[in-house]
Amino acid sequence: MPSDGGDDEPHLTEYAELHGCSCKVGQSDLNALLADAGLDDGRDDLLFGVGEDAAARRLTDDLALVSTVDFFTPIVDDPYDFGRVAACNAASDAFATGATDNVDCLVVLGLPRELTDSAAPILAGMADALDAMGGGVAGGHTIMSPWPFAGGAVTATAHPDALHTAQGATAGDRLYLTKPLGTQPAMGATRVSDGEFVETVREATDRPLDRIGADAVAWMTTPNRDAALACREFAVAVTDVTGFGLAGQSRVLAERSGVGVELTHLPVIAGTPQLSRLFGYGLAAGESAETSGGLLVAVPPDATADLEAAFDDADVFFREVGRVTDGSGVTVDEPTVEPIRR
Repeated sequence: MPSDGGDDEPHLTEYAELHGCSCKVGQSDLNALLADAGLDDGRDDLLFGVGEDAAARRLTDDLALVSTVDFFTPIVDDPYDFGRVAACNAASDAFATGATDNVDCLVVLGLPRELTDSAAPILAGMADALDAMGGGVAGGHTIMSPWPFAGGAVTATAHPDALHTAQGATAGDRLYLTKPLGTQPAMGATRVSDGEFVETVREATDRPLDRIGADAVAWMTTPNRDAALACREFAVAVTDVTGFGLAGQSRVLAERSGVGVELTHLPVIAGTPQLSRLFGYGLAAGESAETSGGLLVAVPPDATADLEAAFDDADVFFREVGRVTDGSGVTVDEPTVEPIRR
Protein backbone atom coordinates (compact mmCIF):
# COMPACT_ATOMS: atom_id res chain seq x y z
CA MET A 1 0.00 0.00 0.00
CA PRO A 2 1.25 3.55 -0.66
CA SER A 3 2.33 5.58 2.30
CA ASP A 4 0.12 8.38 3.57
CA GLY A 5 2.79 11.05 2.99
CA GLY A 6 2.71 12.17 6.63
CA ASP A 7 5.32 14.40 8.23
CA ASP A 8 6.97 11.37 9.86
CA GLU A 9 7.90 9.88 6.48
CA PRO A 10 11.67 9.68 5.86
CA HIS A 11 13.17 12.21 3.46
CA LEU A 12 14.98 9.75 1.22
CA THR A 13 16.47 12.43 -1.03
CA GLU A 14 18.38 13.94 1.91
CA TYR A 15 20.62 10.87 1.92
CA ALA A 16 21.97 11.42 -1.62
CA GLU A 17 23.82 14.25 -3.34
CA LEU A 18 22.57 13.27 -6.79
CA HIS A 19 19.02 12.14 -7.45
CA GLY A 20 17.33 9.78 -9.87
CA CYS A 21 19.10 9.23 -13.17
CA SER A 22 21.28 12.30 -12.61
CA CYS A 23 23.47 9.98 -10.49
CA LYS A 24 24.57 8.14 -13.66
CA VAL A 25 28.18 8.35 -14.78
CA GLY A 26 28.48 11.01 -17.48
CA GLN A 27 28.29 10.02 -21.13
CA SER A 28 31.91 10.79 -22.05
CA ASP A 29 33.21 9.27 -18.81
CA LEU A 30 31.22 6.09 -19.45
CA ASN A 31 32.57 5.78 -22.99
CA ALA A 32 36.11 6.23 -21.72
CA LEU A 33 35.54 3.66 -18.96
CA LEU A 34 34.27 1.04 -21.41
CA ALA A 35 37.21 1.68 -23.74
CA ASP A 36 39.74 1.44 -20.91
CA ALA A 37 38.20 -1.85 -19.78
CA GLY A 38 38.17 -3.25 -23.31
CA LEU A 39 34.38 -3.50 -23.33
CA ASP A 40 33.60 -1.18 -26.23
CA ASP A 41 33.35 -3.93 -28.87
CA GLY A 42 30.41 -6.20 -29.60
CA ARG A 43 30.20 -9.92 -28.86
CA ASP A 44 29.44 -12.46 -31.56
CA ASP A 45 27.33 -14.59 -29.21
CA LEU A 46 24.86 -11.75 -28.56
CA LEU A 47 22.37 -10.10 -30.86
CA PHE A 48 23.47 -6.83 -29.20
CA GLY A 49 24.96 -5.76 -25.89
CA VAL A 50 27.33 -3.06 -24.60
CA GLY A 51 26.38 0.35 -26.00
CA GLU A 52 22.69 -0.49 -26.31
CA ASP A 53 19.92 -0.10 -23.72
CA ALA A 54 20.05 -3.81 -22.92
CA ALA A 55 21.65 -7.08 -24.04
CA ALA A 56 19.87 -9.67 -26.18
CA ARG A 57 20.64 -13.34 -26.73
CA ARG A 58 18.88 -15.58 -29.26
CA LEU A 59 17.54 -18.65 -27.47
CA THR A 60 15.66 -20.19 -30.41
CA ASP A 61 14.68 -19.09 -33.88
CA ASP A 62 11.52 -17.60 -32.38
CA LEU A 63 12.68 -16.38 -28.98
CA ALA A 64 15.23 -13.85 -27.72
CA LEU A 65 16.04 -13.08 -24.09
CA VAL A 66 16.71 -9.44 -23.23
CA SER A 67 18.46 -8.53 -19.97
CA THR A 68 19.31 -5.21 -18.38
CA VAL A 69 20.08 -3.68 -14.98
CA ASP A 70 19.31 -0.18 -13.73
CA PHE A 71 19.19 1.38 -10.28
CA PHE A 72 19.54 4.87 -8.85
CA THR A 73 19.30 7.07 -5.78
CA PRO A 74 15.92 8.51 -4.69
CA ILE A 75 14.30 11.23 -6.78
CA VAL A 76 11.23 11.35 -4.50
CA ASP A 77 10.91 11.14 -0.72
CA ASP A 78 7.91 8.82 -0.59
CA PRO A 79 9.27 5.24 -0.42
CA TYR A 80 6.34 3.69 -2.28
CA ASP A 81 6.62 6.17 -5.15
CA PHE A 82 10.38 5.69 -5.20
CA GLY A 83 9.79 1.97 -5.74
CA ARG A 84 7.30 2.60 -8.53
CA VAL A 85 9.65 4.98 -10.33
CA ALA A 86 12.60 2.60 -9.89
CA ALA A 87 10.67 -0.33 -11.39
CA CYS A 88 9.40 1.67 -14.36
CA ASN A 89 12.87 3.01 -15.04
CA ALA A 90 14.55 -0.40 -14.80
CA ALA A 91 12.03 -2.05 -17.13
CA SER A 92 12.22 0.81 -19.62
CA ASP A 93 15.56 -0.35 -21.03
CA ALA A 94 14.03 -3.71 -21.93
CA PHE A 95 10.95 -2.08 -23.42
CA ALA A 96 13.16 0.21 -25.52
CA THR A 97 14.48 -2.90 -27.29
CA GLY A 98 10.94 -4.14 -27.97
CA ALA A 99 11.05 -6.93 -25.38
CA THR A 100 7.69 -6.74 -23.61
CA ASP A 101 6.81 -10.34 -22.66
CA ASN A 102 7.69 -12.47 -19.62
CA VAL A 103 8.97 -9.50 -17.62
CA ASP A 104 10.80 -10.45 -14.42
CA CYS A 105 12.81 -8.26 -12.05
CA LEU A 106 15.52 -9.18 -9.56
CA VAL A 107 15.39 -6.25 -7.17
CA VAL A 108 18.56 -4.36 -6.23
CA LEU A 109 18.04 -2.39 -3.00
CA GLY A 110 20.42 -0.57 -0.68
CA LEU A 111 19.49 1.48 2.38
CA PRO A 112 21.21 3.17 5.31
CA ARG A 113 20.47 1.48 8.62
CA GLU A 114 18.20 4.34 9.73
CA LEU A 115 16.00 3.91 6.63
CA THR A 116 15.38 0.18 6.83
CA ASP A 117 11.70 0.80 7.59
CA SER A 118 11.43 2.14 4.04
CA ALA A 119 12.35 -1.23 2.53
CA ALA A 120 8.84 -2.71 2.61
CA PRO A 121 7.04 0.24 0.94
CA ILE A 122 9.81 0.53 -1.68
CA LEU A 123 9.43 -3.15 -2.53
CA ALA A 124 5.64 -2.83 -2.52
CA GLY A 125 5.88 0.06 -4.99
CA MET A 126 8.16 -1.96 -7.26
CA ALA A 127 5.90 -5.00 -7.08
CA ASP A 128 2.76 -3.00 -7.88
CA ALA A 129 4.44 -1.23 -10.81
CA LEU A 130 5.74 -4.49 -12.26
CA ASP A 131 2.33 -6.11 -11.85
CA ALA A 132 0.85 -3.28 -13.93
CA MET A 133 3.38 -4.13 -16.67
CA GLY A 134 2.42 -7.80 -16.66
CA GLY A 135 5.61 -8.71 -14.79
CA GLY A 136 6.73 -9.35 -11.26
CA VAL A 137 9.48 -9.50 -8.67
CA ALA A 138 11.42 -12.75 -9.03
CA GLY A 139 13.97 -12.22 -6.25
CA GLY A 140 16.82 -9.84 -5.64
CA HIS A 141 19.55 -8.64 -3.32
CA THR A 142 19.46 -6.11 -0.47
CA ILE A 143 22.42 -4.50 1.27
CA MET A 144 23.18 -1.81 3.83
CA SER A 145 24.46 1.28 2.05
CA PRO A 146 25.23 4.88 3.07
CA TRP A 147 23.29 6.06 0.01
CA PRO A 148 19.81 4.64 -0.61
CA PHE A 149 19.27 3.16 -4.07
CA ALA A 150 16.72 0.92 -5.76
CA GLY A 151 16.21 -0.71 -9.12
CA GLY A 152 16.72 -4.14 -10.55
CA ALA A 153 17.95 -6.59 -13.13
CA VAL A 154 15.12 -7.04 -15.62
CA THR A 155 14.64 -9.82 -18.14
CA ALA A 156 12.03 -9.94 -20.88
CA THR A 157 11.48 -11.82 -24.12
CA ALA A 158 10.48 -11.11 -27.71
CA HIS A 159 10.78 -12.60 -31.15
CA PRO A 160 14.30 -11.80 -32.42
CA ASP A 161 12.84 -10.01 -35.44
CA ALA A 162 10.81 -7.72 -33.16
CA LEU A 163 13.84 -6.28 -31.36
CA HIS A 164 15.12 -2.72 -31.81
CA THR A 165 18.43 -1.01 -31.15
CA ALA A 166 19.68 2.56 -31.54
CA GLN A 167 21.50 1.61 -34.75
CA GLY A 168 18.84 1.66 -37.48
CA ALA A 169 18.14 5.36 -38.09
CA THR A 170 18.84 6.92 -41.50
CA ALA A 171 18.72 10.47 -42.83
CA GLY A 172 15.14 11.65 -43.28
CA ASP A 173 13.66 9.61 -40.46
CA ARG A 174 11.39 11.45 -38.02
CA LEU A 175 11.92 11.34 -34.26
CA TYR A 176 9.12 10.92 -31.72
CA LEU A 177 9.18 11.18 -27.92
CA THR A 178 6.58 9.44 -25.74
CA LYS A 179 6.81 11.47 -22.50
CA PRO A 180 7.37 15.17 -21.84
CA LEU A 181 10.67 16.35 -20.39
CA GLY A 182 11.41 18.16 -17.14
CA THR A 183 11.56 15.59 -14.35
CA GLN A 184 14.87 16.93 -13.00
CA PRO A 185 13.76 20.55 -12.40
CA ALA A 186 10.29 19.41 -11.29
CA MET A 187 11.65 17.18 -8.56
CA GLY A 188 14.49 19.54 -7.73
CA ALA A 189 11.91 22.14 -6.78
CA THR A 190 10.18 19.72 -4.39
CA ARG A 191 13.45 19.21 -2.49
CA VAL A 192 13.95 22.89 -1.67
CA SER A 193 13.48 23.40 2.06
CA ASP A 194 15.41 26.60 2.83
CA GLY A 195 12.83 29.23 3.73
CA GLU A 196 14.25 32.13 1.72
CA PHE A 197 15.00 30.06 -1.37
CA VAL A 198 11.55 28.41 -1.23
CA GLU A 199 10.01 31.76 -2.11
CA THR A 200 12.51 32.25 -4.93
CA VAL A 201 11.56 28.88 -6.38
CA ARG A 202 7.82 29.51 -6.01
CA GLU A 203 8.15 32.87 -7.73
CA ALA A 204 10.13 31.37 -10.62
CA THR A 205 7.00 29.77 -12.09
CA ASP A 206 3.31 30.67 -12.14
CA ARG A 207 2.31 27.04 -11.56
CA PRO A 208 2.03 25.47 -8.07
CA LEU A 209 5.11 23.43 -7.26
CA ASP A 210 3.08 20.53 -5.87
CA ARG A 211 1.19 20.30 -9.16
CA ILE A 212 4.42 20.28 -11.15
CA GLY A 213 5.83 17.60 -8.87
CA ALA A 214 2.68 15.48 -9.10
CA ASP A 215 2.79 15.62 -12.90
CA ALA A 216 6.44 14.53 -12.87
CA VAL A 217 5.72 11.56 -10.60
CA ALA A 218 2.77 10.56 -12.77
CA TRP A 219 4.97 10.54 -15.89
CA MET A 220 7.84 8.72 -14.15
CA THR A 221 5.47 5.98 -12.98
CA THR A 222 4.00 5.49 -16.46
CA PRO A 223 5.57 2.34 -17.95
CA ASN A 224 6.91 2.43 -21.50
CA ARG A 225 5.44 -0.96 -22.36
CA ASP A 226 2.40 0.37 -24.24
CA ALA A 227 4.62 2.78 -26.20
CA ALA A 228 6.99 -0.06 -27.10
CA LEU A 229 4.15 -2.25 -28.34
CA ALA A 230 2.61 0.59 -30.35
CA CYS A 231 5.82 1.51 -32.18
CA ARG A 232 7.13 -2.02 -32.72
CA GLU A 233 5.92 -2.36 -36.31
CA PHE A 234 7.10 1.06 -37.48
CA ALA A 235 10.28 1.99 -35.60
CA VAL A 236 13.73 1.61 -37.15
CA ALA A 237 15.67 2.74 -34.05
CA VAL A 238 14.64 3.21 -30.42
CA THR A 239 16.22 4.28 -27.16
CA ASP A 240 14.78 5.59 -23.90
CA VAL A 241 15.47 9.02 -22.43
CA THR A 242 17.10 8.91 -19.00
CA GLY A 243 20.15 10.41 -17.30
CA PHE A 244 21.80 11.75 -20.46
CA GLY A 245 18.70 13.80 -21.28
CA LEU A 246 17.04 14.07 -24.68
CA ALA A 247 20.11 15.60 -26.33
CA GLY A 248 22.41 12.99 -24.76
CA GLN A 249 20.25 10.03 -25.78
CA SER A 250 19.95 11.56 -29.26
CA ARG A 251 23.77 11.58 -29.40
CA VAL A 252 23.75 7.88 -28.58
CA LEU A 253 21.31 7.24 -31.41
CA ALA A 254 23.30 9.46 -33.78
CA GLU A 255 26.60 7.74 -32.96
CA ARG A 256 25.18 4.21 -33.11
CA SER A 257 23.42 4.87 -36.42
CA GLY A 258 26.18 6.99 -38.00
CA VAL A 259 23.86 9.96 -38.58
CA GLY A 260 23.08 13.42 -37.29
CA VAL A 261 20.06 14.49 -35.26
CA GLU A 262 18.24 17.81 -35.30
CA LEU A 263 15.94 18.47 -32.34
CA THR A 264 13.25 21.01 -33.17
CA HIS A 265 10.51 20.61 -30.56
CA LEU A 266 10.60 20.02 -26.81
CA PRO A 267 7.44 18.94 -24.97
CA VAL A 268 7.99 19.80 -21.30
CA ILE A 269 6.07 19.46 -18.05
CA ALA A 270 4.37 22.84 -17.64
CA GLY A 271 6.33 25.06 -15.27
CA THR A 272 9.66 23.25 -15.58
CA PRO A 273 11.46 25.54 -18.08
CA GLN A 274 11.40 28.39 -15.56
CA LEU A 275 12.64 26.08 -12.80
CA SER A 276 15.36 24.76 -15.07
CA ARG A 277 16.62 28.29 -15.75
CA LEU A 278 16.70 28.93 -12.00
CA PHE A 279 18.61 25.72 -11.24
CA GLY A 280 20.77 25.73 -14.39
CA TYR A 281 19.68 22.29 -15.62
CA GLY A 282 19.65 23.04 -19.37
CA LEU A 283 16.13 21.82 -20.14
CA ALA A 284 15.64 24.22 -23.06
CA ALA A 285 18.70 22.65 -24.73
CA GLY A 286 17.54 19.08 -24.06
CA GLU A 287 20.43 18.57 -21.62
CA SER A 288 18.49 18.19 -18.37
CA ALA A 289 18.69 14.68 -16.91
CA GLU A 290 15.47 12.68 -17.12
CA THR A 291 14.34 9.87 -14.86
CA SER A 292 12.06 7.16 -16.25
CA GLY A 293 11.59 9.22 -19.40
CA GLY A 294 9.86 8.27 -22.61
CA LEU A 295 10.99 6.37 -25.68
CA LEU A 296 12.81 8.19 -28.46
CA VAL A 297 11.62 6.54 -31.66
CA ALA A 298 12.95 6.96 -35.20
CA VAL A 299 10.54 6.14 -38.03
CA PRO A 300 10.65 6.63 -41.82
CA PRO A 301 8.59 9.59 -43.11
CA ASP A 302 6.06 7.33 -44.80
CA ALA A 303 5.33 5.57 -41.50
CA THR A 304 4.58 8.62 -39.35
CA ALA A 305 0.83 8.59 -39.89
CA ASP A 306 0.60 4.90 -39.00
CA LEU A 307 2.82 5.38 -35.94
CA GLU A 308 0.75 8.30 -34.68
CA ALA A 309 -2.44 6.29 -35.17
CA ALA A 310 -0.92 3.40 -33.22
CA PHE A 311 0.07 5.72 -30.37
CA ASP A 312 -3.41 7.22 -30.34
CA ASP A 313 -5.04 3.77 -30.28
CA ALA A 314 -2.83 2.78 -27.33
CA ASP A 315 -3.53 6.07 -25.52
CA VAL A 316 0.21 6.85 -25.50
CA PHE A 317 1.43 10.45 -25.32
CA PHE A 318 3.69 11.42 -28.22
CA ARG A 319 5.21 14.41 -29.96
CA GLU A 320 7.42 14.67 -33.03
CA VAL A 321 10.62 16.24 -31.69
CA GLY A 322 13.05 16.27 -34.59
CA ARG A 323 14.56 14.48 -37.54
CA VAL A 324 17.55 12.42 -38.55
CA THR A 325 20.06 14.12 -40.85
CA ASP A 326 23.21 13.39 -42.79
CA GLY A 327 26.39 14.09 -40.89
CA SER A 328 26.96 13.57 -37.18
CA GLY A 329 26.18 14.98 -33.75
CA VAL A 330 23.07 16.66 -32.38
CA THR A 331 21.76 20.12 -33.18
CA VAL A 332 19.36 21.93 -30.85
CA ASP A 333 18.76 25.37 -32.38
CA GLU A 334 15.95 27.40 -30.79
CA PRO A 335 13.45 24.54 -30.60
CA THR A 336 9.82 25.24 -29.92
CA VAL A 337 8.91 24.48 -26.31
CA GLU A 338 5.43 23.09 -25.57
CA PRO A 339 4.12 23.04 -21.98
CA ILE A 340 2.27 19.80 -21.16
CA ARG A 341 -0.27 19.48 -18.35
CA ARG A 342 -1.76 16.16 -17.29
